Amino acid sequence: MDALVFSIAFTAAAAVVFLAAATADRKVTVAFALLGALYLGLDDLVTGLASEFSVFSLPGSDWNWTGKIFSLVLSALVIIALRLSREAVGLTLRQNDKKVAIAALVFFALWGTCLGLLFKPGQADLETLAFQATMPGIAEELVYRGICPAILLGLIHRRAPVSGTPWAVILATSIAFGIWHGLRYSGGDFSFDTMSALVPLVGSMIGGWVRFRTGSLLVPVLGHGIANVAFHVAGGLAT
Repeated sequence: MDALVFSIAFTAAAAVVFLAAATADRKVTVAFALLGALYLGLDDLVTGLASEFSVFSLPGSDWNWTGKIFSLVLSALVIIALRLSREAVGLTLRQNDKKVAIAALVFFALWGTCLGLLFKPGQADLETLAFQATMPGIAEELVYRGICPAILLGLIHRRAPVSGTPWAVILATSIAFGIWHGLRYSGGDFSFDTMSALVPLVGSMIGGWVRFRTGSLLVPVLGHGIANVAFHVAGGLAT
């Protein structure tokens, strides 16, 4: 029940953020803002199924592999249902700006290393490194840097990607990403961890800009995984 309440609250928070973005970017209509928020709420709900119901969890695993797989399945269904083009979502290997792509990968490696040295998460086992290198980056970047921005910009029915950098959409999806990481709900009480929200928000802003500058999700996905692994490796060495 807590997971459902959280998903509803997160959907409402995302809707407020996206409606605010609609005042700054005319391409973001009220309908697309609400649709984007609903999609994020559903993604949170399916991602949390394994945590809420043990039947969905992977036996012997400490990480939410099945939740991320459910997220990817939902993303695929949304892409098909809304007829989002590969270019609109960023599902291409082609890089419009290779220098930015390389610089961003270096940044994410340094970013993760610095955070690991600062927060010292402790030694990571092989499953942790394997999970952090793959699932969060693939699933979360597809949702927050790919599909959700495409929905907000109204790129349904195979509409072509927008030109330029939609800063209002990048900021709005980054704030939603931060809220998703910082908001907590348990036993009828909400709480908010500012640092847990701020770090993903900053990384999300960089990733969002890179996604539109390069025209691809490749660097955000790789950068997310690199940053996560660097965080755990550096944190383990620091302890």
